[in-house]
Amino acid sequence: MVNFPSGSVVYSERLWAPLSWWLIGAAVAVSLIVAVGAWTSLTTGIIVAVIIVVAVVAAFLKAGSVRIVVTDDGFGVGRSWIEWCWVDRVRGMDATTMNSVMRSSHQVGSFLVTRPWIRSGLVLRLADPADPHQAWIVSTRHPEKLAAVVSEYVVGFPSRSKETSPNSMEDHHG
Repeated sequence: MVNFPSGSVVYSERLWAPLSWWLIGAAVAVSLIVAVGAWTSLTTGIIVAVIIVVAVVAAFLKAGSVRIVVTDDGFGVGRSWIEWCWVDRVRGMDATTMNSVMRSSHQVGSFLVTRPWIRSGLVLRLADPADPHQAWIVSTRHPEKLAAVVSEYVVGFPSRSKETSPNSMEDHHG
């Protein structure tokens, strides 16, 4: 994990997989173990079983270890960090809106940190024209709460224009 700039943490969330996804992973692992075990020796079957279980557990732990952090200095997700001066707008998205955004061309060129087990999300529009990403799209279980926290830091920058621009947060997604 990256060391975020100092500042008090005002919001933190881990993107852990829910129990239902762990059970699906276990079912896949068991079916692979049975399939391999039926065609190999006991020793080979046990070795393959251990490898499969370790791989499934590692995959879920790695995918779920991503942390969203909001501090006085900026916004972090995983190992990425952005200072507030580079965030133009923020919007929480319910499951329907998140689905529309992810299926549209609006997400092309955006920095994505999404998880299939979390349907809602947050979009941060960036104010830096030199940045290769026009926005960050992040999965979150609490989009409205996170958007409210982030907007406390984004709203009020004197250099920001409230006029509609190509990077505005207008709802083009239905």
